[in-house]
Amino acid sequence: MTSNRNLDFIRVDIFVLVILIGFLLFLATEQFDFQDELHAQPSSEKGTNDKVVILNFDDNRISQFTQVKPVLDKYGFKATFYVVCKYLDNKKGYMNWTELETLYKEGHDIGSHTMNHANLSDSSKKSLEYQIGQSKECLQEHGINATSFAYPFDEGSDNRTVVNIVSKYYELARTASSPLNFLQCDGWKDKSHQADCRTYTKNGKLTYANKYSIRGWSHDLSRRENSYDDPALYDRFIQVVNSQSNYNKNGTIKAIPIIIYHKAGDQGTDYNTDLDLFNKEMKYLHNGNFTVLTMADLAYNVKSNYFFVKGFPPETMTVVKSTPNFTEIPLRPVSTTSNVTESMANPIMDAFKILFGQ
Repeated sequence: MTSNRNLDFIRVDIFVLVILIGFLLFLATEQFDFQDELHAQPSSEKGTNDKVVILNFDDNRISQFTQVKPVLDKYGFKATFYVVCKYLDNKKGYMNWTELETLYKEGHDIGSHTMNHANLSDSSKKSLEYQIGQSKECLQEHGINATSFAYPFDEGSDNRTVVNIVSKYYELARTASSPLNFLQCDGWKDKSHQADCRTYTKNGKLTYANKYSIRGWSHDLSRRENSYDDPALYDRFIQVVNSQSNYNKNGTIKAIPIIIYHKAGDQGTDYNTDLDLFNKEMKYLHNGNFTVLTMADLAYNVKSNYFFVKGFPPETMTVVKSTPNFTEIPLRPVSTTSNVTESMANPIMDAFKILFGQ
């Protein structure tokens, strides 16, 4: 009785040993390659939209609040409004502080356009400090942080004294006279041989385009200079906003049209855009999938001396975990003459014979 029980224990032990040996043989002969990789792939969050436009409105006319704002709201656009501080609450036909603060609270960008729309090229240094510096402080007193400046009458960006004072108070400054602003400041071969956007050359001369001389296109001046009617001005608008396609490719932004408006929906045609025309232009941007930005979306890289658009890095990468790649490597044939294999195989066969009485 006892011997039979001992034999049963021996058989169980041998069975466990057989299972263990078989498992070890499996590990020795089976080989799998499990790969769980992290792949860097282009992000699809921004897509590859390379059509962008910056909208500017100068002089804080009341029509910009009552006529322009509803159109911008309709299409979900934000813009930069350049403000003449002394006009607020003081001049008929212009915004008050409540209206301006509403724009700011709703996400529009507010910049400075001097205290009373002075021609900076004809101003003394004391007057420049007042027009440029005080206008920033004026906005700050109402909780508005103006980081950019616009030159009245497109005057002052080529004046060293003016630029030096502007640079004390603002990160960027905008002038006019070009359908496109080139982010590397290298697109005006007829006016400049710049390779980047630094403010001064090695000889200390002001450059044509820099942080304090960002180039925009005056929609209203274009009408005046070319005697455009509304259909002709609309065609010109389409040409301007699409001219960037020669430079922007695959989501990389190298040139941006900055469209400058003054009056919109006001009486007369001088420096005024008919409201129907303005709505038509905004609809064109919306239906054409243009990304509409403000001046606050522009930034400057001090290492490269180039501009860039916030949120549009040259190459956006995201980490994506891939599905494990199960690659089965073919088994190597087991040699029947191998001493190791034979020495392992014989005990297994013997164990089976003992277990099953063979």
